[in-house]
Amino acid sequence: MLREQNGRWAITSLSQRRHRMQSQTSPTFCVLLAGGQGSRLHELTAMDCKPAVPFAGARLVDFTMANAARSGLRQMLVALQYRPQLLARHLRAVWGPQFPAGLALYDGMSVQPGGYRGTADAVRAHLPDLTASGADEVLVLSADHVYQMDYRAMLHRHRESGAKLTVAVDEIPLAQAGRFGVLTADAAGRVTAFDEKPRHPQPIADRPTHALVSMGIYVIDRLWLSDLLRRTDMDDFGQDVLPEAVAQGVVQVHRTGADFYWRDVGTLDSYRLAQLDFLATGTPPLLVPASAHLPGREVRRAAGQGNVLLPGAHLGRRARVRQTILAPGAMIPDGMVIGEDPDEDRRWFRVTPGGTVLVTQSMLARRRAEQQRPCQLPFYPLSTAQTQGS
Repeated sequence: MLREQNGRWAITSLSQRRHRMQSQTSPTFCVLLAGGQGSRLHELTAMDCKPAVPFAGARLVDFTMANAARSGLRQMLVALQYRPQLLARHLRAVWGPQFPAGLALYDGMSVQPGGYRGTADAVRAHLPDLTASGADEVLVLSADHVYQMDYRAMLHRHRESGAKLTVAVDEIPLAQAGRFGVLTADAAGRVTAFDEKPRHPQPIADRPTHALVSMGIYVIDRLWLSDLLRRTDMDDFGQDVLPEAVAQGVVQVHRTGADFYWRDVGTLDSYRLAQLDFLATGTPPLLVPASAHLPGREVRRAAGQGNVLLPGAHLGRRARVRQTILAPGAMIPDGMVIGEDPDEDRRWFRVTPGGTVLVTQSMLARRRAEQQRPCQLPFYPLSTAQTQGS
């Protein structure tokens, strides 16, 4: 488990944490998967993991943590891996007091050689903790989605249905569904088919313009999961566990409703647009975590032009910037223009197919250094005729 000593992170004894969790019995054992890099966010996750990325005055992880706290969960095990230091400090400082039965943070690279091999392997590595808890079910959450949900309703549905695995689902347009795991369910909510990131998503029978997609939130029977994870080919929930459960016919869906707000901000375009839902309108689509900082005037004014200013970023006077994410600390010079000439933007910044521009301070420094280089005129030697003529 991660523990800070003299400003550095160290691993404490796993048995100490297991003893504490065993003394706090609960029917539900909660695992938060927070080890992802988020490579499609590019430079935004160069130094920190995706759950720690700023979002709407908070961090991405804060939305799931707020959901868990509001749902009355008293305990949580957090599986970290990619660049965990900042996230670990944030979770301990902001959310530690909210979980009286324990907020246990584990770095996969220290738990086992090579780290966690996948989302399900992260749970497998902590099966002794699950067993010691005496819980009936395991609630598995993702740390990098934006939504508001009371997990108690999902837990109740899982217990009532008798399913071994219940998965939360959202209804999204078919054109967007190919980026997710798509499910087919009967009228009773039993899952009959699952396809991970299909080229041609299966539409919902009574809503043919939309598909049913997994939100990466699972309630799983602990004994059934423990038995399944003894197999060495069960490393990932989306790739391995969920397809196997569907094949066994033991999966139930928990529907969130047609107008439910859920965003998987895995790309720069989706990240920018989701933030604008919170910044560019008077009413956010859902509650912002209490730990969030209210956006200032500059941030809101920039959002009116489709921009997202992350902490420490600043727009210079008379700068014209459109559809741009300013990374933390990015200082736009006076009069600079971004977002109007895609070819010019691509010379210096990262531009997505959707038109979002990502600007970091290092990109700005490279542009400034290049433009300040002395201009060397080409040398054309005089011909013999020219020399004689002169």
